[in-house]
Amino acid sequence: MRKIILLIGDLTLLYSALAITLWLRFSYINSELWYRHLMSFTVVFAVWVLVFFINGLYEIEKVQQGFKFYGTLVQNLVINTVLAIAFFYIVGDITGIKPQTILLILVGIFTIFFLLWRKIFYKLMSSDKLGSNLAIIGIHAESLSLAEEIIKKPQLGYKLKLIINPDSSAINEKINNVDVSRDISEMRDKILEHEINTVVAINDPKYSPEVARYLFENIDLKIQYFNLTDFYEKITGKIPVSSLERHWFLENITQKNQQWFNISKRIIDILMASFFGLLSLLILPFIALAIKLESKGPLIYKQKRVGLNNKVFTVYKLRSMAKNAEKNGAQWAKENDSRITKVGKFIRKTRIDEIPQFINILKGNMSFVGPRPERPEFVTTLKEEIPFYNERHLVKPGLSGWAQISFPYGASVDDAKQKLQYDLFYIKNQSIALDISIILKTINTVFNKSLGR
Repeated sequence: MRKIILLIGDLTLLYSALAITLWLRFSYINSELWYRHLMSFTVVFAVWVLVFFINGLYEIEKVQQGFKFYGTLVQNLVINTVLAIAFFYIVGDITGIKPQTILLILVGIFTIFFLLWRKIFYKLMSSDKLGSNLAIIGIHAESLSLAEEIIKKPQLGYKLKLIINPDSSAINEKINNVDVSRDISEMRDKILEHEINTVVAINDPKYSPEVARYLFENIDLKIQYFNLTDFYEKITGKIPVSSLERHWFLENITQKNQQWFNISKRIIDILMASFFGLLSLLILPFIALAIKLESKGPLIYKQKRVGLNNKVFTVYKLRSMAKNAEKNGAQWAKENDSRITKVGKFIRKTRIDEIPQFINILKGNMSFVGPRPERPEFVTTLKEEIPFYNERHLVKPGLSGWAQISFPYGASVDDAKQKLQYDLFYIKNQSIALDISIILKTINTVFNKSLGR
């Protein structure tokens, strides 16, 4: 709902800015003048909103104040201005309008409106009056992580007022100004005292039945209840692995009928891989020449990866490392890896090295969106170290994915565990809409990395 409000606010301001601009430019506004500009600017506004979405400006957890955030807003407005100028330069003769002056006035007015609107939105979402007072029952790593996330991001709309800590577990010093109670029997009094309307409880067999009993006795208070796994997913966009049991997969994964989704996804994969594969032929000769000139070795690098249902397949990539980079066996790739060539650094940043994986997509080994396929040597270790790691192979691996855009480059078992939590979120919530969202955000990620941001 907050994202929808943010979007509606932006669209309202865009059309309001257009109306004010036309009035300022012509000293009047009527239906003929309005409709003459409406269609062209609607196309422009649609592109602008898409750019905002790609750059994460509709992700509520990122709506915050500060120099960096407002810098990002201004940067997006500059990009959108350039796109609008290009649009009117191309279609000006068709539409009959070349609104250079109108566009400049519009951008100025909308920039002021936009910055004010985002500031107002942040204040409203962070307001105590609009926020939902929250209580957390039980302490472990994920509940503490959730508590820190809520305190750090008031724009999410939750105010942590109470922690019930039956085991007297240690609580991070970052969680201050929060009432801590060690007695579950005080729950009703504390809920009333802090006007709690949302309760999140961890799934702990030691006291879950007791918590359930007290919550049931307080059902008349009309409290919204979540178990930690569901609420953690809602707030962070990932599934806490340490809180999962086998029944979670039975309830959330196997009951889904994915037949039509899989058919639609396969059609989209084939169309996109064919289109971008043909498009990439324009740059591949130059990239191939650069790779061969810098270092000896094959142009295409082949590597075994684990895919759907644990089937091993060969993945294709443009070689980005020096020849014999793994003569001592498989190694984790990492930031600033000395094995990577100068050309390799560029094609990795821009994801150009993954162009040959369009072949994997056409063959059906991979999809455009899914968990990153891992090497068999690492999978063997990770399955032993991380609970439910093997369940990421319930879906096809992808060229990009929710984990890839949500977490930095992983090069350890701990990183693999964090990425698994995002992979499980994707497996549970996969849809065409989510795939499109991931593809658009991947464009933003590649663009920022290419510019070194």
